[in-house]
Amino acid sequence: MKATFYTTLLCLLFFGRLQSQTTILDFEDAATSTTFQYFGSPLDGSLNEVIDNPDASGINTSARVAKFVKPAVAEVWAGAFSNPNPTQPVDLTSTSTIRVKVWMNHIGNLALKLEGSADGGPNWITTVANTKVNEWEELVFDANIPSIEGPNQAAAGHVYARVVLFFDFGTGGTGSEVVSYFDDITTDAGAAVCHPVLDFESTDLSTTFQYFGSPLDGSLNEVIDNPNPTGINTSSKVARFVKPAVAEVWAGAFSNPNPVQPINLLDNGKIKIKVHMDHIGNLALKLEGSADGGPNWITTVANTKVNEWEELVFDANLPSIEGPNLPAKGHVYARVVLFFDFGTAGTGTETISYFDDICVEGSAGPTIRTVNFEVNMNNYSGDFDKVYVSGTFNNWAGDANALTDSNADGIWVGSIDVPVGLYEYKITLDNWLKQEEFKGTEECTVTDPSGQFTNRKLLVGAPGQTEKFCFNSCYLCGEEVKITFRLGMGSVTPNPDGVWLSGGGNFEDPGGRYKMKLVGDHYEVTAPRKRGFKSFYAFANGPCGDYSCKEDLIGQACANPGNFNDRYLPPVSQDTVLSTCYALCTTNTDCVLSADDSEFTNDLFSLLANPASEARIYNNGNKNINISMVNAMGQLIHKESIAPATVTTLGNSQFLPAGLYIITARSENKIQSVRWAKP
Repeated sequence: MKATFYTTLLCLLFFGRLQSQTTILDFEDAATSTTFQYFGSPLDGSLNEVIDNPDASGINTSARVAKFVKPAVAEVWAGAFSNPNPTQPVDLTSTSTIRVKVWMNHIGNLALKLEGSADGGPNWITTVANTKVNEWEELVFDANIPSIEGPNQAAAGHVYARVVLFFDFGTGGTGSEVVSYFDDITTDAGAAVCHPVLDFESTDLSTTFQYFGSPLDGSLNEVIDNPNPTGINTSSKVARFVKPAVAEVWAGAFSNPNPVQPINLLDNGKIKIKVHMDHIGNLALKLEGSADGGPNWITTVANTKVNEWEELVFDANLPSIEGPNLPAKGHVYARVVLFFDFGTAGTGTETISYFDDICVEGSAGPTIRTVNFEVNMNNYSGDFDKVYVSGTFNNWAGDANALTDSNADGIWVGSIDVPVGLYEYKITLDNWLKQEEFKGTEECTVTDPSGQFTNRKLLVGAPGQTEKFCFNSCYLCGEEVKITFRLGMGSVTPNPDGVWLSGGGNFEDPGGRYKMKLVGDHYEVTAPRKRGFKSFYAFANGPCGDYSCKEDLIGQACANPGNFNDRYLPPVSQDTVLSTCYALCTTNTDCVLSADDSEFTNDLFSLLANPASEARIYNNGNKNINISMVNAMGQLIHKESIAPATVTTLGNSQFLPAGLYIITARSENKIQSVRWAKP
C-alpha cells in the first residue's frame, strides 16, 4: 500500500507539473512547431532550422530543438521572428510567466519580444541573462515587468501571436558565427488569483461607505454579520447598503476612508464583488482617485440571482459609461464608489442589499524593487550641499530621497524602493536650487507632450538595478560624446512641419523627438551618445511615421542597400560633426559634391518634353539607371529602374497635379537631376 501511495503521489506531482504549463512551441510535431525568420544580419529573410537535439541531457532530453545562428557581422538588434506564428498564442490573461529553454556556448542573454496582440496589448520585450555554458537551462521571463522599449508597458493581461527572439541582444556580431539552440517555449497556466481589497473581516481589509444622493447623505453604512452565510459566501462579516424610498437615480456610497489596498489594475483588468439582493437589478462600480492619471471609470453589471449570494465581474478593459469613456485597465485607484440599482430612483420602499469580498483578479499588488543610484558629481563645477533624487515616485519632492557621499569621492549614492513600472526623475541640488538640464535627444530622457519638461526615464523591472551616471549625462563620466548632424536642403523645399533625423533603430520614426532646428542656412540636431555608438540613420522631410517622406539615396555611395538604403554612422569615439545634404552624399551642407562624392552629370537620360503633361524620358547610356521623382516638398512620388536605350513614361505622372517635380537618375557613382514642370 505504501509503495502504491508514493507511486500515485509522484504521478500526481509529475502530471500536475505538466498540466501547470501551456506549450507554445516544443518542435516535436506540426501543432507545436514553426520556423523563425532571421533579420538584422546577412541571413535576412531566411528561416532557421529545427534539428535533432545536439545535447539531449539534463533538463532537455527531447528529440527536436530549434537552431539559432548569429553571423559574424550581425547587428546588435539581429534576431528572428516566428514565421508562421505558433498555433498556440502566448496567452498572458491568467499568467505572467513565459519560459524558454536555451543552450549557449557562452554567457550572454536572450531577449524575448511579443508582438501582434489582437486585444490591443503593447509590443513587449525584455532580456534575461543565461548562467550556464554548454548545457540546457530554463530562462524565465516575467510579463509583469514593463517592456525595455516604448511604450514601456507590461505584457500581462494580453494575448500575443508573434514570438521574436534575440540572442545576445545589444551585442553585435563578434567576428565569428555563434550558434545557440532553444526549445520548449511555455507559459505557466492556471486560474488567476483574485487578490482582496475588502472582505470586512479585518481592519486592513475593511472600511465604511458614505452615502450620497438620498436622505442618508453624509452618514456611513454598516458592517454587519452575514445575514445568509451560504453558497459562495459563508464569511462572517459583510457590508450593508440601504437605498431609501426617495433616493435619487444616482444615489450611492463612496469608501470613507479609502481601502488600505488600492484597486490595482496594472496587471489584469477584472474586479469581482459578491452581492446579495432581494430583487433583480444592478450594481454600478465607479473607481476614482488615480494618482497615476487614470480617468474616473464607471460601469454597471446586472445581478441574476435573488436572495442568494452571487459574484459580479466588472471588466476594467471596457470603456467607462461616462466621459471620458476610457478603460480603467493599466491604472491604480484609491476610491471605490457603489450604486445599487444605478439609474433607478427610490421605489417608495426602502431597499436593503449586501456586498462583500471586493477583489482584483491578477496582480497581488505591484512588485517592489530597490533601485540603487550612483551619481558622479565630479564634473559639476557649481557649489552645492545636498543631492536628491526627485521624481514621480515622490511627487517631485526636492528634499526627499537624499543621496550621500560619506567618503567624499564625489560619487553620491542612495536607493529608493518603488513598484515595477515607468517613472520620470531628475537629480536635483539643495531642494531644487539647481537641477539637471536636458534637451530631449538623450537616450535616457523623455519629454512630455507639451515639450516643456524633459526628465530622465526610469524603467524599474528586474531586481538588482543600479543607475550609475555622471550628473547631467546618461553615462559614466568621460563616456559621453556629442554627435551633431547638420543638413542642407539644396533644391528641396523644407516641409513646413519640420525636418527630422530618423531611423536606424536609434532615432525613432520621422515626427519623433529628433526634429532638426534651422541654424542659419542649414538644419541641425545634436544627439549625446555613449562613446563607440554606431547606427544607421536617414533624414526625412516631414513627420511621416511611415517613412514616405524619407530621403531617397538609392544608387549613391552613402546608401546601404542592406538596410533600406540608409546612411551609416561608424563607431564614434569623440565629439563629432557630420555635414551633408538632403538626398545627396555630400560632406557639406552647401550640397556641393566633392571629388570623393558622386559625380553630377547631364548625360544619363533625356527628358523628351518639358513642360509636359507627363514625364517621358530616354535612357541615354548602356546601363540601367535608377529613377526617382520627388515633389517640391521633397516627398518621394515614384521610383523605377529603366533599361538602356529605352523610352519610358514615368509611372502615373499624367495624373499628378500641376507643379514642379525633380527627376533624379543614378547609375554607379553618377547622378543627374532635372526639374520637370507639369502645366
